[in-house]
Amino acid sequence: MSDHEFHFEQALKELEDITGYFETGDADLDQGLAKFERGLELAAKLKKHLAEIENRVEKIKQRFAPADAATPAPEPAAAPVDDDEPPIGEPPVDANQAGLF
Repeated sequence: MSDHEFHFEQALKELEDITGYFETGDADLDQGLAKFERGLELAAKLKKHLAEIENRVEKIKQRFAPADAATPAPEPAAAPVDDDEPPIGEPPVDANQAGLF
């Protein structure tokens, strides 16, 4: 599956299959690592695709909203967040100090 030919349902099914593999409890370490990596890759692509779809839906809704609507249009969905980075404006957490408070 290439990036320009993303099939949501196919990716979701593959991710469900990977999840099922780990739920059996008979996972080979090397094969499990490869499946884990693939699962994370699929999850990121699915999350990005869902955010893109949500943004498109919001744009369509705004285009067809009445011009005299009193309520402001909702903000478009945020882009996918890299969970490894701390939120903007917050310093990174030092693993040695985690859990001090």
